[in-house]
Amino acid sequence: MYKNKFVMIAVGLLLAFALHAEIVIGEASKKCYDCHKKETPEVVRQWSMSKHAQEGVGCLNCHDPKIYKKTIISDRCQSSTPVSAIVTPAACSNCHEKEVMEYEHTKHANTLHFVVNILKDPWLVKGANSTPERATGCFMCHGSIIKDKLTWYNYPNNGVGRINPDGTRGTCTSCHNKHIFSVKEAKAPTTCGYCHLGPDHPQVEIWEESIHGKMYMAGYTKDAPTCATCHTSEVKDPKTGEVVLEATHDVGQRMWLELKPPKSTIWKDPVTWKPMDETVRKQHRENMKKVCLQCHTERHVEDYFTRIEKQVEDYNKNYFAPAKKMLVTLRKKKLLTPRPFDEEFEWDFWLLWHHEGRRMRMGASMMGPDYAWWHGAHEVKMRFMKLKRDYDHLIKLGHPDPHKYIPGATYSCGGTNLVPGVDVPDLRKK
Repeated sequence: MYKNKFVMIAVGLLLAFALHAEIVIGEASKKCYDCHKKETPEVVRQWSMSKHAQEGVGCLNCHDPKIYKKTIISDRCQSSTPVSAIVTPAACSNCHEKEVMEYEHTKHANTLHFVVNILKDPWLVKGANSTPERATGCFMCHGSIIKDKLTWYNYPNNGVGRINPDGTRGTCTSCHNKHIFSVKEAKAPTTCGYCHLGPDHPQVEIWEESIHGKMYMAGYTKDAPTCATCHTSEVKDPKTGEVVLEATHDVGQRMWLELKPPKSTIWKDPVTWKPMDETVRKQHRENMKKVCLQCHTERHVEDYFTRIEKQVEDYNKNYFAPAKKMLVTLRKKKLLTPRPFDEEFEWDFWLLWHHEGRRMRMGASMMGPDYAWWHGAHEVKMRFMKLKRDYDHLIKLGHPDPHKYIPGATYSCGGTNLVPGVDVPDLRKK
């Protein structure tokens, strides 16, 4: 009993010492620390708890303008030392080169390139929403464009594909919140759920419904698979303990199917948007299989993967293909205006693939039966019938039948849209 008390007292003293120990950082960073300890004490407290503080990584290791090819100097810092207001992956790569290189090739880092240059997004490029809607919605996950100055429109922003003044893409603070930069936080499902939720990509909600999420919520946090377990963490052979997959910041290395686009295909390159060759597809599938084999048998995993592929095939063949055929016919007959979302058919086509169709496919892939069926295939069926009525109406009418005013659209209310290749560099041309 007395021994346990002694141990508890000793641990308490060590913790107290650790919290109040002198932090050793460079003289220039020490000036930042002393000032911000008064001005923004919570920021300093969080940084003091970080691994960075323990390793002597100070303010100017990240905020020194000399790190960047181009940056924006803070106009609020009263110090004689210039301070970069934006921290980009260029700073992180000085210590975490491998992680930054892996991240650069992800769909996270290249999301604005895809949305603007490849998808020619109806919202950002063709003007179906407003600048406040973009700043508070689209850009908060996909990332904003920061070139020469900070404005209400582009900052604060921690979007995964943020375009920075130095030309880098993304920000590590999407997952590792500044200034604590916690690995534990980055691995938490709620971190991924900041963006991966809602009617169009409810991955975190699907996971919560799954057996994996159910275990986690019951308190088995060390045993239950999370987003990080399947997509980024190290994988070991359960029999030998041998590492069969290294930890990675490339969240696509274990994905072999595209579940987000209008039509599902095998996984595509995040820059060219061309499908992987068959060898790479098989490798990606095998990578995810190694994840599952940590707990499940070969037959269990193979049958489940086949079930996913059958659901995707069902969606492509029975729902998307005939819907796309109707869209092509209407465009060929010029029964749709060039403006996006001013006709009922366009809305229903969008919701069929972007909302219900995604839920149908993602629910199947992540063991969420309610999302695979009731929130997915069931609603896709209903949406398809509505789409067919829209189609028949336009064919019978013989001309477009648009709504004349779309609230919040730049083409109705004024405003500018993003220009492919200009506002967002087209990476295919590099």
